[in-house]
Parts: sequence; structure tokens; C-alpha cells
Amino acid sequence: CSALPTPTDGGTRAGHPTPPADPPHSSDQPELFPRAPGSDAPSRDEAISPAVLQAIGGLIVAWGHLEDMTAEKLTDMRRSFGDVRVVGGRMRPTMQKLLAELRALVAMRDRHDKQALMVIAEMDGALQRTAQFRQLIIEGAQDAEGETLICRDVKNMTVEVKLAEIVKETALLNRIRHQIAGL
Repeated sequence: CSALPTPTDGGTRAGHPTPPADPPHSSDQPELFPRAPGSDAPSRDEAISPAVLQAIGGLIVAWGHLEDMTAEKLTDMRRSFGDVRVVGGRMRPTMQKLLAELRALVAMRDRHDKQALMVIAEMDGALQRTAQFRQLIIEGAQDAEGETLICRDVKNMTVEVKLAEIVKETALLNRIRHQIAGL
């Protein structure tokens, strides 16, 4: 099989989209990312309170600790029932799936005591609300003013979240983690 000759013009293939010289650069072109590093626009990072950033990080870490604690509790309960498989296998299960499995294992263990199931049902409701709050914070954060985080919800509505709300949700996650550990 013979290759077809490629026409060239001054060392560059004819019809090639990149010209041999540097592309022309216009200084009147508007800045596409005005707050990007290296741009001349002022940075707004100074407006975000370190306490808000710390609270957001605390919320994310508390959620991760809750997921880990729940997975560990499930592993311990499975082992006590004689099952030795690993939680999640290849994919990391969602918090809802972990709670559903926890509910099933507690129901098998405590057939006559419904108190633990009521506690899990209360945790499930609180976690559904907190999961929506967490999603709003992580995916919807747009800006901050002092100790208020400005977010956009799934309907693109502006929602202001105070520092105290983030701290309260983090404390709730830690309380639920301790409840799961005690089941």
C-alpha cells in the first residue's frame, strides 16, 4: 500500500488548521476568566471568611467519617452473622444503601426490639435532609459575604447559608455517627 503524497506549503501541510507562525493575539479581546490566576482583575478570595471555609471542610470530612463508620459497622455486623464479604465490593455504596443494609441487619439481630429500627428511621430522615444540604454547599456554592455562603440550589434560586447552619449540620453528622457506632 503506497501513501498518498501530502501537499506542503513552506514546511506546513497545506490546509492544516495551525499556521506556521504564532496565532495573532489581540489585546482588545475580552478576558474570558477575569478571576483566574494571572489575570488583572482583583481576587475575591479575601472576602471568604476562613471560618466558613473551615466549616465547609468540616462538613465534608464529617460526611466521610459517617460513611466510613457505617461501612465499618456493617462489616462488623456481617462478621458477627458469619458473613465475611467486604462492604461495597468494587463500587462505593451510597449512604442510603448503607443505611438500608444496616436497617436489614439490625432487624435480623433485634427481631423483638423495634427501638433500634426507630433510631435508624430517624437517622435516615435527618441524613436525607443533610445530604441535600451537603449537595447545596458542595455543588451550589457561588460566593461568600462575611460569614454567609451564597449558593444556588437545583432550581437556580439564590440561597444564603449562615456559618452557624453549616456548623449545626456538621454536629448532626457527628451525632449520627456516634449513634451508628452504638447500635
